[in-house]
Amino acid sequence: MEWIIRSALVMGIIVAILGLFLGNKKGHKKRSVPGFFSFDQYKERELSQRGVFDKMKW
Repeated sequence: MEWIIRSALVMGIIVAILGLFLGNKKGHKKRSVPGFFSFDQYKERELSQRGVFDKMKW
């Protein structure tokens, strides 16, 4: 009966350790995008591709 409890405990520890290692690899880390990014140029390009006029220009 003791071996069942010990094996369940060992299996639980193994699952917890694997969960920590695999969970860290899948996590999203906040990183900035390399290079320069202009949202205004992106928005202008996307709107012009769709044939929509930008009514929100200042």
